[in-house]
This record gives sequence, C-alpha cells and structure tokens, in this order.
Amino acid sequence: MIAPVLQHYRNLFAQALSQALPAPLAEVEKLLKPAEEVHGDFTLPMFSWAKHAKKNPAQLAAQIAPLLHIEGLQVHAQGPYVNARLLPMPFAAEVLRATRLEGAAYGCGTSGAGKTVVIDFSSPNIAKPIAFHHIRSTVIGNALANLHRAQGWNVVGINYLGDWGKQFGLVAAGFALFGDETQKHNMRHLVDVYVKANAKAEKEPAFDEKARAFFARMEAGEAAALALWREFREASLVDFRALYARLGIHFEAYEGESFYQGKMEGVIEDISHSLGTCTSQGALIVNLPYADGEPPILLKKNDGSTLYATRDLAAAVDRFERFAFDKSLYVVAADQALHFRQVFSVLEKMGKPWATRLAHVAFGRVHGMSTRKGQLHLLSEVLDEAQARALEKVRDNMAQGKIHSEAPEALAEQIGLGAIVFGDLKNRRSTDYVFDWEEVLSFEGHTGVYVQYAYARASAILKKAVNPSGCPPNQPSPSGHPSPPSLEGPYPLEDACAEELRLPEEQSLLRWVAKLPELVQEAVEQNEPSFIARWLLDGAAAFSRWYTLGNQDRSKRVLVEDNPRLRCARLALVEAVRTALGAGLRLLGIAAPQNM
Repeated sequence: MIAPVLQHYRNLFAQALSQALPAPLAEVEKLLKPAEEVHGDFTLPMFSWAKHAKKNPAQLAAQIAPLLHIEGLQVHAQGPYVNARLLPMPFAAEVLRATRLEGAAYGCGTSGAGKTVVIDFSSPNIAKPIAFHHIRSTVIGNALANLHRAQGWNVVGINYLGDWGKQFGLVAAGFALFGDETQKHNMRHLVDVYVKANAKAEKEPAFDEKARAFFARMEAGEAAALALWREFREASLVDFRALYARLGIHFEAYEGESFYQGKMEGVIEDISHSLGTCTSQGALIVNLPYADGEPPILLKKNDGSTLYATRDLAAAVDRFERFAFDKSLYVVAADQALHFRQVFSVLEKMGKPWATRLAHVAFGRVHGMSTRKGQLHLLSEVLDEAQARALEKVRDNMAQGKIHSEAPEALAEQIGLGAIVFGDLKNRRSTDYVFDWEEVLSFEGHTGVYVQYAYARASAILKKAVNPSGCPPNQPSPSGHPSPPSLEGPYPLEDACAEELRLPEEQSLLRWVAKLPELVQEAVEQNEPSFIARWLLDGAAAFSRWYTLGNQDRSKRVLVEDNPRLRCARLALVEAVRTALGAGLRLLGIAAPQNM
C-alpha cells in the first residue's frame, strides 16, 4: 500500500522544520496545520518559538524559510508563518500513480491493523418491522464499520436486537386477543397486534399487567412462553435480513438482549461485591451517590425482572471477554446519553480497565419525514417510495436526453437508496436534520444523486476515450470491484503526461483526490462519516467545474484532439477522480452507477 501523498509531504516539511528551528518533531507536528489555499498547502506558526528565542515571529519565519529545501515543495514566509506549497510535479504523478495502483482500495490504510472494534448498531425490536427512525443508527453504523475496515480494523458488527422485555409481553398478550394463527409469521399482522395491544394497555391497567406477567414467565424460562417468543423472533429476522440485504448491510452477529439471559446474575453479584447494591421501593439499584434529579441505576424491578442497564452491563463484560476489543462503539440516539454515561461509569468504578474503550456514538433526530401515504412509516416503505420517486426522475431525464440507462428500474433503486443514505450521512451525526424528498433526490446540489452522477460522468468519459496503448482494461481488484480502464500510453505517465496538469482546476482536483486517505483516518478517529460525504460533494463540484471548461475553450477539453500527452494526463485525472468517488461512495454504503 502506497503511503498517502499528502502525509508524505507533510512529514518531509515537519522534519525539515524540526531540524531548522531546532525543535522536537512531535512539537512541530502538533502545530503544523493545513494552510489557506492562497498561502499554500501546509503552514506552521512561529509564535511559540519566537517567544522562546525572544524574536519577532515574522522575523523568525523569514529567517527559517530560506533554510528549507524540500523536493516537491516551495517554502516561503508569510508574516509569522512558514508555508509550503506542493509543486505540480512530482505531486501530480504521485497522486495518479496511487489511485491507479490501489484502485478500489484507494483511501485504505493500516492504522487499525491488529485491532478489534465492536460496533453495536441498528438494533430494531422483534415482532415489529424496522421503522424509519432506525435509519440513522443503521446507516451511520454501517458507514463506521466500512471506515474501520478500510483502516485495517477487525470489525465485529452486532445487531443488538430488542428481543426481550415488557414490549414483547405486549405483543404476546395482544396476540392472544387480536392475533390470527395463520398470520403468525406476517410482520404487518404483528405490527397491527402490537398497536392494538399498546392502546389497550394504556387504557386498562389489568391488560398491562398481563403483558408484564408474560415477560416474567419468559424470564422464568417457561417453555410455552419461550416457544412463542422464538417464533416471533425468527419471523422478524427473516424480514430484517431482507431489508439489510437491500441496503447492502451485513452484521457479524445478531445478538439480542435475550442473549444475556443467565449471564446477568454474575454481573449483579460482581457489582454487589465491588460497588454495593441496595433496595429502593422494592427495586435493586447500584449503591452510588447520585446527583440531584439523577435517576438511580436499576438492576432489577420490584417484580424481579431485569432492565436495559442490567443487560448492557452484562453485554459489555461478555463482549470484552469474547473479542478483547480495542474499542466498542454504541451507535444509539443522543436521547440515551445518560444511560450510557451511567453504564460506562459503573463499569469503570467496578475496576474494568477496558471501560475507557467504550464510546456512545450519539446522533440527532430526523424531522419532517412523510410519505405519500401519510405520516410514519416503515423503513421499507420509505425505500420503496424513494425508488418510485427516483424512477420518475430517471424516466423524465431519459426523455430529455440528459441521462441514458438500459435498466431504469435498477438505476432508480441505486439512486433512491443512495439518496436516503447520503441524505443522512452528509449531516454531522450529532445534529438534527429535516428530511425533504425534493432535496435528497435532486440531481443538483448537496445530494447523493449529484455525486453518483459525477461518478457516472467520469465513467462515460473514460468509455468514450480511445485507449492510446490499446491495452485491455485492468482485471478486477482482490475486493471484487472492477478497476477503471488503464490509460497509460506510450509516454511514461509520471514523467511526461502528469506534468501537463497545470490548470488551477486540475491542481485543485489532484489535491481533492489526495485528501481521501487521511480523511478516512480522521473519520474513524472521530466516528464521523459526514467527513467523507462532504468531501464527495466537494469533489463532484470540482470535477464538474473542470470537465465543463472545454465548453468555452477547446484547449481545455478532457479529450483534447491535438495534444496526445495532455489528453493522456487528463484521462488519467478522470480515472483518478472516478476511483476516488467510487471509493468514497462505497465507504458510505452507496452504489456507484456506471451509467446515468
């Protein structure tokens, strides 16, 4: 795997600065930042060193800059800063070489090699289909799994099903009244049963008590109660797996709260010995000092049944024993922040050294979702509507000659699903956002469709181009993703073609491509897929600006007719952009259409 190009030059700059100042390399690396575009690519402020040397920062910068001679970088002082700008060569050749050699693996790294991360995400409730509000946990968790894999982590994705608790008692008690035995495996029927049972429980305390009693029978291990639970659970999993397959999502394990039956007493006993427990109003709680207004951490209710905290504590202990994780992520709504703070705090106070490796990856809410059928909705219905709306747009654009497709329904599925996923992931996960159908499905603007169109446009340019060397396309990469066609002609690309890429728009695109490897690592460190989505939008816009330059100036066309070396270089740049766009889309779990 080739070292990231930007990182290579940043390291060279940092090492030269460290020697010239002189200063510890770690200190220089800590303060070295990306420069504003007008000043260069990297910058180091001189303030701290100037103060130590009792010099004016601008004078120190002017003194240091001429001492730095780094191949591939132009160094200069700008006020109190020492700046470095990448020279067109060999930077251009190195970026093109990296994308061409790494292909579908471009952007991947090794920072997670030998490490394990457990990611708990999606986690719907059994006996109920996946609702739209599960979209955030599902797509954020999947993107984080992809990003970690791209950095070499061993990823254990767990779908922590809500398959235990009083809510299942409601379904079971409701089925006895409203259920149809012939529809026992029909998820829509089970939803109808749950809705009716929930409404009845709110009005009739006696029925609510029946639901609690059924759950108590489950916890006691009653065979008949567990048999019904298993039937409903398996019916749910069939429905869930079909939806996840449609989204291209897989889990290493489906382990619900029920997985920890029989494993909670040991954790409760451990807490009793290390922190202590006490009884409050018949419930067993962790004996800790609590802040004013803070609810206590309940381990058992007054009827002896366990709670979310009990099961999450048992799950954390079990997962470390099984996977020895280096970190464990819980992709759960921000509403549960207090719950996870308390769970993590208990584990830390119990003396579990790995408790600091647990992290709540919180996310905000989605507002404004509605379908043509009305308010709330199952996720499958939202995806169906996205596909239907996308198909209308595809056919409309085909009629106008704007896009071309031999399989409009399949393309609409890629566009519709991509629009939903990208519409979520482009937002910082901690913020709320408003869902709008017209916005997410627009072919222009900050949308997944816009990025997919840029990828398809790059593919069309490469397909239209004549391969100068007549070589066949590259074979599929080990990951199974086909690499773009080889465009290396009779001139060595690094020495002859790449130096032709001198337009500001071309240099800007090269810098955009070069950012991906480091951005993937940053997204992993901050658990923030939006970094990749925003980068994709920037690249799609920059690519559009570049390839349309030729509409006004023939010499700026990608397929320029009278300069073979320039044509070779520009096609190689298209190939690099296509590779980068495809890599970014795959990291987010979004399809990259070849034709559009």
